[in-house]
Amino acid sequence: MMKAYLEMFIRSAKMLAREGVLTSSRPDVYQYAEQQHEEYEGIYKGYRKSFGFVIMPEDEDIYVAEQNKGTAMHNDKVRVRVIPSNYTKHKREGIIVDVIERANETVVGTYDRQQHFGFVIPDDERIGTDIFVDLKNTLDARSGAKVLVKITKWPEGDKKPEGIITEILGYKGDVGLDINCIMANHKIPFNFPDDVIKASKKIDTLIHEDPARWDLRDLQMVTIDGEDAKDLDDAVSGRKLPNGNYELGVHIADVSHYVVSGQAIDNEAYKRGTSVYLVDRVVPMLPEVLSNGICSLNAHEDRYAMTCMMEIDKDGKVANYRIRPSIIHVGRRCSYKEVYKALEENIIPDDLQDFMPMLHDLAEISKILNRMRRRRGALDFDFPEYKVLLDHDGTPLRIVKRDRTMAERLIEECMLIANETVATHLKNTHRTSVYRIHENPSEEKLDLFQKVLNYLGQNLVLSTDGVTPRDFQKILDVVKGQDIEQVAQIMTLRSMQQAKYSINNVGHFGLASTCYTHFTSPIRRYPDLMVHRLLKADMHWKNGYSKRDVEEAFLAGAVEHSSIQEQVATEAERDTVDHKKTQYMVPFVGEVFEGTISSITSFGMFVELENGIDGLVHMSMMNDDYYFFDEEHFVLVGKRTGKTYHLGEKVTVTLVKADVEKKQIDFVLGEVNNLMAIQEQLQNGSDYASSRDGYGSRKGRKSSGKTSKKSSRRDSNKSSHSRYDTFSKKSSKGRSSRKKSNKTTKRSQSKKSKSKRKR
Repeated sequence: MMKAYLEMFIRSAKMLAREGVLTSSRPDVYQYAEQQHEEYEGIYKGYRKSFGFVIMPEDEDIYVAEQNKGTAMHNDKVRVRVIPSNYTKHKREGIIVDVIERANETVVGTYDRQQHFGFVIPDDERIGTDIFVDLKNTLDARSGAKVLVKITKWPEGDKKPEGIITEILGYKGDVGLDINCIMANHKIPFNFPDDVIKASKKIDTLIHEDPARWDLRDLQMVTIDGEDAKDLDDAVSGRKLPNGNYELGVHIADVSHYVVSGQAIDNEAYKRGTSVYLVDRVVPMLPEVLSNGICSLNAHEDRYAMTCMMEIDKDGKVANYRIRPSIIHVGRRCSYKEVYKALEENIIPDDLQDFMPMLHDLAEISKILNRMRRRRGALDFDFPEYKVLLDHDGTPLRIVKRDRTMAERLIEECMLIANETVATHLKNTHRTSVYRIHENPSEEKLDLFQKVLNYLGQNLVLSTDGVTPRDFQKILDVVKGQDIEQVAQIMTLRSMQQAKYSINNVGHFGLASTCYTHFTSPIRRYPDLMVHRLLKADMHWKNGYSKRDVEEAFLAGAVEHSSIQEQVATEAERDTVDHKKTQYMVPFVGEVFEGTISSITSFGMFVELENGIDGLVHMSMMNDDYYFFDEEHFVLVGKRTGKTYHLGEKVTVTLVKADVEKKQIDFVLGEVNNLMAIQEQLQNGSDYASSRDGYGSRKGRKSSGKTSKKSSRRDSNKSSHSRYDTFSKKSSKGRSSRKKSNKTTKRSQSKKSKSKRKR
């Protein structure tokens, strides 16, 4: 007995010495010494069950072994103590001494029922532990059910976390189950609460005569949207004036008339922040009776609107404007496709003939406005967009490229000038307002972009002192039409900051605008609804706002919350698209493709195919040499041969893996003779696994890391997120990600009995 106690004591002493609590002058002597331990706060990221890192925004990340993570779970905010490291691969090693803030209040996983209890096995293996569920808290879920579990008790010692199942998402084979799981992971709601449904049924959907409103029902106007759009929140009108200027009317659904501040519908809209456009469905910010009904500017129906009527001169400047609540009557619903064909190919449906003079005027207005923005130095990205087409059960059929035509540009220019006019109007009230801001690029981002420019052979120098959007646009103009054009556009976008909402107007760098906001989409964006209420408050309108809506404290909190919800929506949208893209590629495993190197990292390179699919070529699979990442020139270099791979280079690749669960696609260079051997190497390679777990998914590549370079869509009226939202990837200077020897090991076949798992 004494011997056992002695061995336990020695083990404890060694553990305390490893943690830095005790010091040891020789193997059998330990003493306590008062000393200062380096401790930091950061976000713990689990990589499988064997290790993790505490992410440090401004310093080297701290490696945490499995035995040193304590009760921390993936994405928890923790306090970590730096300890002496036995690993030469990691500069710093630590032990987690405290969990400051838990991140995983809810977890999506598969329910596994035992005789007397059950477990939820998380879909995200980085969570690192199963969750114990008492049988009375399972909603009678059967084994194999995909569920959402709420954690009620966090792990302690060797006990697992405990929880209750709050929702059964579905069972294998259910249509839409995969998207349901992604929605639950991002906390995207499935339904509106009962009080919101009840309130929406009481809404007065009749349009009443109102002499206080600007009656524009006799003014010719149209909506121009995608063919499948249902929430039509903007209409446009235009004509040439006798003085040579143009009158442009932008008429936006008057959502604030129906959504009463601080009541049930408004509270839920605030919580959601934005509509979410997933690959197979739309999750609206407002109930359907509003979003697709009385607020939607449907043709041939009277609607309440907020009109911004502007006089545009030949230089694209707003000579005069008027902003006023109105009653409108849309004469025709148009699609982008038919407007393009009518204006560019003279293919005009009979019922569109009467609207053609106005459409020609609108087209001329958009050209004038575009020239004005180009002179100002606004950036003009023209990335191809891809849409995944699904069949009735959610199976991806094909991926189609969506071109941005002059019809989309026409509406975009109209919305941009309306947003800018409203923002300037609010700024001139000298009251607290809501702005859409886009700050100047950081020095770190500019340095990286400069390196890429140098390698691409562009002798252009950027300086943080007074850098302007025009400097970037000059670069895009220089490479236009060249093979590197798309790469230059991507790298320019990555060097940008992330656009967001703010009550402090610092301008919009990408648009080269000194004052900008979002006014044109109140059906789908809460900040736009806030802007409408500020406008009504300024004109002392009889309804549509409350005292709270003009208070600085409320506005400051609301813009921060809206910016966060925008990012949640962006990530959810991206995850659903990536999931379906990966699913689409499964039948093509083993086939050869031509692609372009779109990104280079410390562990490999991403190759994009012609259909917009991109996947990783991991360094460990580049067997013709020992490659390393030359960060200075942004290339992969073979140590023996000197062979390089650079951005924009055309390569031949073979698809070797499409992991639908992880939304990961893997290529190898050239053609493959032994596909199974390569797949086994990917499965068992430790370098591949650690880098893939950290950065393999699109979300991980574009949302984590120290160098912030995130991606997004165009900052237009039809998007709930910004074209200037950038994405990031980690890189290590001159670091190789491939070991000289890459031995494969068989996975252990022994498994503990599920019924003996500890709580």
